[in-house]
Amino acid sequence: MVDKLYLVCYTSSMGLNIKNPEVERLVSEIAQLTGETKTEALRRALLLRRSTLELERSGQDRNRRMQFFLEEFWGTLPAEEKGRRLSREEEDAILGYGPHGV
Repeated sequence: MVDKLYLVCYTSSMGLNIKNPEVERLVSEIAQLTGETKTEALRRALLLRRSTLELERSGQDRNRRMQFFLEEFWGTLPAEEKGRRLSREEEDAILGYGPHGV
């Protein structure tokens, strides 16, 4: 006769073995800067990456950037500047070109 029946469930996970010296260095660097453990720093980085990928796939990121451009930049541009092509001299100045090159 059995007095009690116990249900035991084990969950386990395999540890991550990082063999890339650059990844190890970056994780250590981020952990040191944030005061987090390496595991937490890596977890947060992966969550951020996943979030970025989800936004890119949904098109929301592009829409958000376009909305920012329209609201924050385009609205401040004088009407006479909208649609005007830059002269060669203006392009060179923006790119940092001068009489003696860059």
